[in-house]
Amino acid sequence: MIHESAPSRLGLGIVISLVAYLCFVTASSLVWNFKGCFPTIQIIFVQNFVSFICILPIALRKGPARLKTNVLSTHLIRDAFGVMSYYLYFVAIRFLNLMDATTLSYTVPFFVPFVWYVWMKEKINVHIWWSIIVGFIGVAIILNPSRQIFQIGFVFGLFAGICSAIALSAVRVLNLHREPMSRVLFYYFLFGTLLSLPFAWVYWVNPLEYQWFKMIGIGVVTAVGQILLTVAYRYGTASYLSPLGYVSVIYAGLISWIIFDKPLGIRSLIGTLLIVVGGTITYVLKKKPESIAQTFETPKPHEKPPL
Repeated sequence: MIHESAPSRLGLGIVISLVAYLCFVTASSLVWNFKGCFPTIQIIFVQNFVSFICILPIALRKGPARLKTNVLSTHLIRDAFGVMSYYLYFVAIRFLNLMDATTLSYTVPFFVPFVWYVWMKEKINVHIWWSIIVGFIGVAIILNPSRQIFQIGFVFGLFAGICSAIALSAVRVLNLHREPMSRVLFYYFLFGTLLSLPFAWVYWVNPLEYQWFKMIGIGVVTAVGQILLTVAYRYGTASYLSPLGYVSVIYAGLISWIIFDKPLGIRSLIGTLLIVVGGTITYVLKKKPESIAQTFETPKPHEKPPL
């Protein structure tokens, strides 16, 4: 079994990751601010096209030959479900507050084990079930089954999480094939642009000048976030950085409250806390630390970090 090497500059990796996730939530908040102004597919097109322009110089820095791939079908699976995940998430934002939509889209860790089981026939470990159970209790609290279980926004948010889980599983397969992240992002943004172009063309609504800046900004901060996250993984491994994804939920809550003056209810706060705990509990159980503080310690060079 291959173990991740101990991170050499974990602190720097954490800082870069936190900035990357802030970029993603900034893009989401701009989309939320566009409620009802533009078709979702138009926003998806502009986001992917601008991000593609941003990533193109990085992808081509070692020549066009670096773009050749032997796993195009896996790229297409990752790209199709990745674009669908963003689309469903942006639609969910139209119906929900920013924090609830973000929280539901971050149910990814609870769906990935099932996707991975179907795809790779890998059994679901016992400790992962605790993560899934705690996480879905949090989802149930946010859904409020007594009266909101059929609210369309929650359905879009959950399916965004499912699509994202499939896309993430595809990324894991691409990593097994040693696909460079610049190539993965190149195909993702290219496919997203081509897939959304005809629909955006049909439903296009001309933005005002200031709206153009916001729409282009969505693409720029998305690309910057993806690039920063790639850089972060040079200084810290997935085992240490992946739980930080849940900081997006905190960012979304703060932005909703401070910028959009949308205070959050106690139900959303409790449900979000359970989802965050559920998403990180697997990491803690894998490491099996003697103390909570030890969970966050960087291993010595001769020690093997948790997978």
